[in-house]
Amino acid sequence: MRVIRFFLFLLICGIFSGVPADCALAGADGDKARLLKIVALSRHGVRSPTQDMKTLALWSSRPWPRWPVPRGDLTERGGRLITAMWAELRGTFMELGLLPHAACPPPGAIFVRADTDQRTRATARALLAGLAPGCETGYAVADGRPDTLFHPVKAGLCAFDPAAAASAVLSMTPGGLDRLHEECNAPLALIDQLTAPPAPELCAFFALPRQCRISDLPTSISVSPKGRSVRLSGCLGIASSLAEIFLLEYGQWPGRAAAWGQADGQILGRLLPLHSRVFDVINRAPLVARARGSSLLKEMADALAGRHYDQRLNAARLVVFVGHDTNIANIGSLLGVTWQARGWPPNGIPPGSALFLELWGVGERREVRVRFYAQTPAALHTPLAGDHAQRPEPPSSRNAGQDAPWTVKPEQAGDAALFAPAAAVVTAPPVVGEARFSLAAFEELVRKRINQDCLAPQQTPALRHAADAEP
Repeated sequence: MRVIRFFLFLLICGIFSGVPADCALAGADGDKARLLKIVALSRHGVRSPTQDMKTLALWSSRPWPRWPVPRGDLTERGGRLITAMWAELRGTFMELGLLPHAACPPPGAIFVRADTDQRTRATARALLAGLAPGCETGYAVADGRPDTLFHPVKAGLCAFDPAAAASAVLSMTPGGLDRLHEECNAPLALIDQLTAPPAPELCAFFALPRQCRISDLPTSISVSPKGRSVRLSGCLGIASSLAEIFLLEYGQWPGRAAAWGQADGQILGRLLPLHSRVFDVINRAPLVARARGSSLLKEMADALAGRHYDQRLNAARLVVFVGHDTNIANIGSLLGVTWQARGWPPNGIPPGSALFLELWGVGERREVRVRFYAQTPAALHTPLAGDHAQRPEPPSSRNAGQDAPWTVKPEQAGDAALFAPAAAVVTAPPVVGEARFSLAAFEELVRKRINQDCLAPQQTPALRHAADAEP
């Protein structure tokens, strides 16, 4: 009877679990589960497109909106969404005993390491504003660019063999790229409708008629000459980027449809599976993930187990690495985990989302649980109290960048709880159920999956604070 009650208890906990709960790991012998540590990997928040205007003009002849920040940078609203998300998580961490109920966490309780891009540094500051508002808590960032921890291949620690990389990508697309194109026919037709004809120069580059469509372009696997990058170019690569740009617009300008006023949440829901599918084909390919993700996974695992060479990561109860969607996809692939977040396609990695490695203890046992958190599409598009932003204007507009900023009044903004991240369903196929490992099994998995040739050298960067000069 005791065993039956125990399994019924676990079933109830599974049904009502959202954020981590003590009941999720309560032992049959009555031992209370304890959340010992979290090592998280966060994507940066809403940013402007990384493509320049010349490239965007090739993809669509429509006038593109003007963003309030330089290319690829985190926007003010993107930072505020990050702060709102981590402010909600702060309350959860306190309830679980990970952080004390105090105005500021003790020195060293939180350690944040960011990539060197502006969008990741600004995201680090924004999440600390949510986790430790008004406190003197800094974040670490390397001096060199690119940071070998987040970009070991780009930094030259190892390189892709063109033939092997192409084969690895094709292994992710049964039936080849033509079959992948067929899978994406519906969202590709929608992309054609939203963007209107691309520039004639783009059509000419692919030897197509002047009035071609994005879906008419061929798709190929492109590996850079020195093996520093691998991507899909042509139709699927462009369409995937366009879908993400429209998502970023949707997050940046609440109350306004993206894609020249044509794409609301429902339309985006039809487009984003294309982006996630194409993104996975590259970034979850085992060879690619192993080269790009080994160093970061090893440091995350070492921090979780208290074996990191930098003692600050061992001492902290909460460690957060701030990187990119590519980093999260790489780690997900290496761990063999998949997720389904509320409102997003399978393995979707929206702005601000985060992959958590949680270390739990029940008695003497140690268990690692992999979780994924993301704000919902509705939260991403909901006004925040005090939001300030320029209305999007096309570059060709006579008064582009000159309108008065708009302000969202508190009564117009969404409830703070709306911006709390929702827990995704994370699994480790072919095992049914949550992605969970004994600590020993997790460390063995990491050992087997990492590529020793792509590990970043040891770095102990100094902490920077909000008032510090940008690197």
